[in-house]
Amino acid sequence: MRSKPRILQVLYSFGVGGSELFGVELARRLAEQDIQVLCGALDSSPGPLMQRCTAYGLEVVDLGVPKRHILGRNGISLHLTRRLRALRLDAIHLQHFLGLNKLGLPARLAGVRRIVVTEHSVLDVAQSRAGQFRARLNWRLASVITVVHQSIKDYLCGDLGMAPERIEVIPIGIDVERYHRRDRAECRRRLGIGSEFVFAFIGRLAPVKDVPGLIAAFLAVQPRPQGASRLLVVGDGEGRGACEELIRSHPCGSRVTLAGEQTDARPFMAAADVFVMNSRSEGTPRALLEAMAMGIPGICPAVGGIPDILRGRGWLTVPRDQQSLQAAMQFVLDNPGEILARDALCRDYVRSHFEAARIAERYKQLLVG
Repeated sequence: MRSKPRILQVLYSFGVGGSELFGVELARRLAEQDIQVLCGALDSSPGPLMQRCTAYGLEVVDLGVPKRHILGRNGISLHLTRRLRALRLDAIHLQHFLGLNKLGLPARLAGVRRIVVTEHSVLDVAQSRAGQFRARLNWRLASVITVVHQSIKDYLCGDLGMAPERIEVIPIGIDVERYHRRDRAECRRRLGIGSEFVFAFIGRLAPVKDVPGLIAAFLAVQPRPQGASRLLVVGDGEGRGACEELIRSHPCGSRVTLAGEQTDARPFMAAADVFVMNSRSEGTPRALLEAMAMGIPGICPAVGGIPDILRGRGWLTVPRDQQSLQAAMQFVLDNPGEILARDALCRDYVRSHFEAARIAERYKQLLVG
């Protein structure tokens, strides 16, 4: 008999994304509690988080999820069943319903005792009828469904008919001690930042994030008589080309820095004054919480769980409204004292609602009892 329970943490990929970071950091905390944690991904291509898993002492496994075979892509795969059975798992934790659609049935057939799926955003299920159909079809394969915000549970129950008693709302966890700005001056020096006011975005350059719209709003408030400002964009993705074109074609484009994907984005955030995003859909943005844990308020659209997070602690914008975003950015540029007034409010809120150790304990109970 094995002395340690074995859990498989399944990410979408080993790239740096909010749900991926959540999964890897949760896996690390569970491994510290005498649990053997393995990490795999639906897309097993090498990425920065593969190295982080190794550094944490987490075994990385290649699940070999079929990409071309139509049945295998939809969770009907003898290969996956055999692969999961060979791993001798006690539980499997999947990020997003996409993971459940692909691995839920093979995990059941392999005899995995506990299957937990965490959904981070309504968009991932609601963006297509096929996605909604698969979620309605497969949700019963999960022992427990967790969501990062109440609005996601409301959608899954109200629109897709899932049983409320099978869904738990569990916030994502943030290691609040790790996110600090004690080295702010050094971080700014390394990035070549002087006295400029700095906005920072951290996330994927995906259509749902509308980073080109964010850059356009920033450039619209340049130049300004009160002094220079800069926008740091940390991340990569299919929208990079559009971002580069905007920067090349604007006389103030040099004020925007495309830093690319970073394994550790904290130094970029530490150099910032305000976190900013322009997403069309969100659940609970991890990067926003990391910024707030450092005392940095955000300018964000009123979607998903953001209004609850930023209430009295930042500035909400109208989704898909560039004028609203521009006005908020101009306001903080003209009123920097408003930022300092929110420092402690942001830190205290994240510490009281998203402390990683408490969140990990809740998942431990769901996965191994």
